[in-house]
Amino acid sequence: MDSNKAYKKRKAKGLYEFHPNKVTRLQPGGNHLRGEDCPKPRSGHRIIVKGGNVYAFGGYTPMTSDTEVAHILFKELWKYNCASKTWQLLETTGKMPEQLASHCAVLVDNKMIVFGGTGIPFGETRSNSTYSCNLDTLEWEEIKTTGDPPTQQYGQGMLLDGKKMYVVGGTNGFSYTMQVHCLDLTTKVWTHLDTEMKKFDWTPDPRYRHEIALHNNKIFVFGGGTAHVSFDMVEIPVFCLESKTWTKITTTSTDPQNFPEPRRCHALVQIGSDAYLCGGFDGLRTFNCIWKFNLETHQWNCLDAKLPNPLYFHSAAVSEEGQMFVFGGVKSFLYNTRTNDLYSMWLKIPPLQDLCWQAALKYMPHISHMQSEKLYEAGVPFHLIKEVDFQSNATEDSITQQCCNRLEK
Repeated sequence: MDSNKAYKKRKAKGLYEFHPNKVTRLQPGGNHLRGEDCPKPRSGHRIIVKGGNVYAFGGYTPMTSDTEVAHILFKELWKYNCASKTWQLLETTGKMPEQLASHCAVLVDNKMIVFGGTGIPFGETRSNSTYSCNLDTLEWEEIKTTGDPPTQQYGQGMLLDGKKMYVVGGTNGFSYTMQVHCLDLTTKVWTHLDTEMKKFDWTPDPRYRHEIALHNNKIFVFGGGTAHVSFDMVEIPVFCLESKTWTKITTTSTDPQNFPEPRRCHALVQIGSDAYLCGGFDGLRTFNCIWKFNLETHQWNCLDAKLPNPLYFHSAAVSEEGQMFVFGGVKSFLYNTRTNDLYSMWLKIPPLQDLCWQAALKYMPHISHMQSEKLYEAGVPFHLIKEVDFQSNATEDSITQQCCNRLEK
């Protein structure tokens, strides 16, 4: 039997197969036990991944009626549970950020750190405040910082390196920048890094809604633009954290005639020395392509996988195991429509335990309605059971007690 026939036979039987670099549209629902729906379509939000959960914060959508257009900012934090395939609107406490569009977010231990952003009208209100949300207690707090922070802005690029958070570029709605700042999350002190640039040193064009990656102590800047222009990625600006200077590198492509088109408002995730870029907008066209960029060789590779719909102002994040998630965004420039679709793509082969867990979830699509004690008795590891957002009345305490009882024996 040839491989194609074997594949069709396995598919007909509904057997689990792992496919890296394949985009899958997830089919989430609301957590019906709690009477909750799914997040509304949105753009300008940010997502992060922690364990088996995707967290989505903020975002914007225009709501059109027969007489007027209402501009809605989503002051809310949602959680998508990968095992139960359900969204849950989280009830948080404390001081939540007010600027909810084109902010940035990163995961630090068990906390989501949010910086910058804008409100309505865009650019008239903006932020350079830093907030933290404890994802265990769901408590927000504003982080009191000192030093030399970025100006109030939105659309900046941001990444995390250990306990240091780097912020590059952005806009206040009227002018653009490419300044580089670092927040030490231990000391809570901001440092402006590119102050030593000399008069004739090269600096990249100011921009917003670009994305950045870090490799060998250098920050790579991908695309971005202004309200009127989008920058290409044949040449990429690079900021060296040691010399605190800008240079630019010339990239290559596996197909010399094919490079990513200039764009802004795209999404990017990084795994090791590879960065994955998806979607974006150049002012006229919206893209659904997915590109892989090697930060060592500086080579582009256009993947066969594509987003089901062209998107911009969407958000992407990747798990430690290598599963990329893409959520929301604008899918039609002409009609200004947004989506709440959630996509997934594995960028690498995960550890065997994670593969087995993915197979188990396929064969138990209603795992959230099962009793957690039964799963534990069946031999499912405790840490995986804890990843399930159960819609039954089983409690984590009962599983913990069973685990303790078994250890005592």
